[in-house]
Amino acid sequence: MSVKNYQKFYEPLNAVHSADFNRCIYCGCEAARQDFIPPITFIHDWQSGHLQADFISVPSCNECFDLLKNENNGTLEPRITVLKKRLAEKYKKAIRVFNHWSMEEIEEMDAAFQISLKGGMRLGKETLSRLQFAGFNYEVNGSITRVAKPQHQVFNVFDEEFSSFREALAFASATYKIKKSRLSQLYFDNDESFDRAIEVFHGLIEGKP
Repeated sequence: MSVKNYQKFYEPLNAVHSADFNRCIYCGCEAARQDFIPPITFIHDWQSGHLQADFISVPSCNECFDLLKNENNGTLEPRITVLKKRLAEKYKKAIRVFNHWSMEEIEEMDAAFQISLKGGMRLGKETLSRLQFAGFNYEVNGSITRVAKPQHQVFNVFDEEFSSFREALAFASATYKIKKSRLSQLYFDNDESFDRAIEVFHGLIEGKP
């Protein structure tokens, strides 16, 4: 059977609000095609009914579709989780540029380097926006699902609070005199804690264990 013949097994997922029409359910970009859950390629794995499967088609941008095309998920939520991980991995260099550099620092570079870094800044910022996209309220076959907005993550540097990793990193780097790249590595090596990262750094610098 062709793909079109299998589409009859799937219910379309539709946005409830017009502002979300034609948006990718995964990242919020403009939708370009339908992603089938479970994928039509693997439909025979799920048709027996022994395993839970949504059998829905969802709006997707081309990139998210391509990142997920070999992923055999039967339901939407784990598919979203996989997508976010793959998107973060694909653009990790651009995210690092966005987090580690400021426009003031970039302006001091030579012209060719500026172009490269500014491109990375834009791509990193856009990727973080896509990663933070929480989806939208949708209906499938008349049943509406309300999508909870994400809780805003707070980054602490001792008694200071920041709404983004980038802001916290810049503050901690300037205040505690640690290079951003080194501090970022220590942050992820120490349970994603700036406090612990700073303590470890100064412990190392002072020759403490």
